[in-house]
Amino acid sequence: MSAKKKRSSAESHAAIFAAAAEEFAERGFDGAGVDRIAHRARVNKAMLYYHFGSKRHLYLEILRHMFGAVGLRARAIADGPGSAVEKTDLWIAAIVEEAGQRPWFPSMMLRELASGAPRFDPETFAMMNAVYAAVRDILLQGQREGQFRAVDPLLMHLTIMPAVLIFFARQRALAANQLTQGIAEPRALQQFVSHMQDVVRRTLRSDT
Repeated sequence: MSAKKKRSSAESHAAIFAAAAEEFAERGFDGAGVDRIAHRARVNKAMLYYHFGSKRHLYLEILRHMFGAVGLRARAIADGPGSAVEKTDLWIAAIVEEAGQRPWFPSMMLRELASGAPRFDPETFAMMNAVYAAVRDILLQGQREGQFRAVDPLLMHLTIMPAVLIFFARQRALAANQLTQGIAEPRALQQFVSHMQDVVRRTLRSDT
């Protein structure tokens, strides 16, 4: 019988990351167990600590994975060509797409924010703020162009992001609990994107 193929370091890293993301999404940071993460990833705890150093570092790397991806896309949109209206549409599509690729993120983020983000460090806060900074620049462009009314960029950002997080958290909860009877069925991603784009355009539209 042939020996089982040995995992590469990159494969072990990815397996731990995926297992931990699900564990944190399901149980939160405090409830997540390193033993369960290692078991789900089919590695020993020593391998987990070798790749990530600690449970907290593993947790932060998972969140930073989303912040980094969204931050890069948001900055590219903000600095790229097009009107502020076009950029806002692109930004909304981008955050929904990135969240859709990381179904664990909304649950993790909502739990962390609800507890006061006690595990965030300055680097993680900076990555999160970079996302806002790009959105702020798009909104300020729209105000300069006379397309957007004078809304507070931070408050507008805080209007958009919770809707995205709750949309995905609800989808996940319904799927996990197999709830259908008497419950409004989940909406398609593109339907949600179009809805958010329309709502934000109407909210930002200049009165002039």
